[in-house]
Amino acid sequence: MIIRFVVSRFFEVIIVLFIGSILCFTFIRMLPGDPAAAMYGDQLQKMSQADQLRIAGNLGLDQPLYMQYGKWLLNVLQGEWGHSYTTGEDVKVMVANSVEPTVILMLFSTIIILVISLFFGILTGLSRYSVLDHAVTIVGFVLMSLPSFWLALMLILVFSVYLGILPTSGIGHEGIDVWLKHLIMPSVVLALAHIGYYIRILRNHIAVTKEKEFVWALQARGISKRRILYKHLLSNASLPFLSYMGMSLSLTLAGSVVVETLFSWPGLGRLSLKSALAHDYPVIMAVILLSMSVVIIGSFIIDLICLWLDPRMREQLVKEGGR
Repeated sequence: MIIRFVVSRFFEVIIVLFIGSILCFTFIRMLPGDPAAAMYGDQLQKMSQADQLRIAGNLGLDQPLYMQYGKWLLNVLQGEWGHSYTTGEDVKVMVANSVEPTVILMLFSTIIILVISLFFGILTGLSRYSVLDHAVTIVGFVLMSLPSFWLALMLILVFSVYLGILPTSGIGHEGIDVWLKHLIMPSVVLALAHIGYYIRILRNHIAVTKEKEFVWALQARGISKRRILYKHLLSNASLPFLSYMGMSLSLTLAGSVVVETLFSWPGLGRLSLKSALAHDYPVIMAVILLSMSVVIIGSFIIDLICLWLDPRMREQLVKEGGR
């Protein structure tokens, strides 16, 4: 039954990617603006009608939309992502150069989220309605309500302009210490935008679970509080925690656009914004399709982890398969 579940989810991933690619391709073509105008600027208006049609033909924009999509999809399935309208560079090369910085940024922000949310989520869950719980709740709600761009500008103002201890932009190639200094502020901004949700999820589930009868029974048997916490409370809270992590992948990628742009971080978010402003269709589609794949496949992997951790989900699959 588990194999059937994995196979069915795999086909769901393929279907979702296919439908998502159609919608994204259509909506991008419906956006106002012209790639040729973005490439040539005012010079395009000075060209003859024949030259404008020739440029549109070279870009493949003179064909019906369904033919454009079919040609694009066929090339993608063959591993050909096309070339940038603005620079002429291979799209695969452009995307490959931007993937690593985004992965590093998301990895460090995830580490920050896990460390802080586990620490404060456990403390507030074990001491619900305490002064610490109220304080962490207030701070969490404030962080959830603050726009990422405002928080990024405040960090730049304090740590770069006033204190002068952190660089304002770039990725840094002079050494590991310089690289880490460039990484601190963007990863912190990306983490703080979501950390309140993680703390609340962990806090609520630990607070509810520790009041259940099986926890009281374990305490009555003399089981240590540390063992109850790690083996029972955290294991029960890990499933909703992981589930939200899968759902928040799309929010994290969307937030990376703002963060990478403000800090001039050369990742996928900054590349997507530059390509969107230039109406660079091949690059935009490549970034969107890659982002969709990361979100969908990441959610699929987290579902498999939850299935492995929770025997109740496996039992439910067996019951549904037996019907």
